[in-house]
Amino acid sequence: MAIADAEGVAAISMRRIARELNAGAMSLYWHVSSKEELEDMMLESIEAEIQIPEPSGDWRADMGTFARNTRTVLLRHQWAMEFRGFRPPSGPRDARNAERMFAALDGLGLDTVRVVWIAMTVGTYVMGAVFREIQEMRFQHEVEQAMATMTADEIAAAHQEFAKRILDSGRYPFMARFLEEDIDPDSPETRDARFEFGLECVLDGIATRLP
Repeated sequence: MAIADAEGVAAISMRRIARELNAGAMSLYWHVSSKEELEDMMLESIEAEIQIPEPSGDWRADMGTFARNTRTVLLRHQWAMEFRGFRPPSGPRDARNAERMFAALDGLGLDTVRVVWIAMTVGTYVMGAVFREIQEMRFQHEVEQAMATMTADEIAAAHQEFAKRILDSGRYPFMARFLEEDIDPDSPETRDARFEFGLECVLDGIATRLP
């Protein structure tokens, strides 16, 4: 997991793990049968970090806790987004978290299928939101690298040129408003607020579908 955190999931191989442990690659197969099993174990460790609590009786609060905990852990281990998704639980911690998430929706008059669909809807929102945040972070890093070779005057000129093209075209009134009001839709400072806004929209929508 430390290698994946630092270098991405592509850096993971049985040979690399063996080298980090100062062991023979073949000796690892006494403990892990395949790279796929290793990935399952990594995801199981992530489930331990997510730590969904026992249902509190407040389904919105419990779904919110699941969403926030999952987002925090996935942003910490961004490589997991490359092979994590809805699938049968890979281990006891994964199964425990799934069971607690379903149990949080018990007693609301929902059939079993609707319980699963609601849990999947919240999970899908979290995955999509995290994916967007990771893309924003990567783009921001690329921009910072490009700007590192530019002077302050060159950076200001580039911003002014972009703004002028948008404003002078007359074709993008909302983008013009963003520029005039100095709004950055992808600002790092608003990521938490944007996540919370989207989460509340999802939970509000679910609430209207409850019996």
